[in-house]
Amino acid sequence: MAKRAPILPDNYNPVGERLRRVVEAPAESQQNREEKVIDIHRPVPSALMISPASDERGIEAQTIERQPIPEIPTDKELKDVSVKFRCTLSERKKWHEITHEVTGEQNQLSHIIRAALLLVENSYEQLKKAAPEMQRLKNPAKSNSLAITLYEQRLSQYLFDAIKSTGRPRG
Repeated sequence: MAKRAPILPDNYNPVGERLRRVVEAPAESQQNREEKVIDIHRPVPSALMISPASDERGIEAQTIERQPIPEIPTDKELKDVSVKFRCTLSERKKWHEITHEVTGEQNQLSHIIRAALLLVENSYEQLKKAAPEMQRLKNPAKSNSLAITLYEQRLSQYLFDAIKSTGRPRG
């Protein structure tokens, strides 16, 4: 039987190769990023038009607005960054069980948390309105577990009100 030729070199390191590609990828994407600006022509309603002789702001109202296009990733963005927070072992087990019951699959807690954060992101405008009340809440000491629980309960009420008033997520 014929001997197969090796596909990879003898000193090939898959972990090192992947790391090298990941480190080089952001540098390439930074070079390709440049702020894109397009012209947006918006007709000025006749009710808002002011003759230049009567007011100088009429000229400003008729100028063409330029707005940057938001950055839309065209390549696959790797989900390799983690966000950590502390919880008790019983909370972690409870959240995994709830997720398993709701989705019917295991190991879906991160997807549920990402979806919850998308709800928070969607209700950003409502949260900005509630920010002064939320900032009045004092963050309790880490050693006072009852105060932390009450603080988180109050924050969840503000979040619930903001999410409920915003409605379904966009997009």
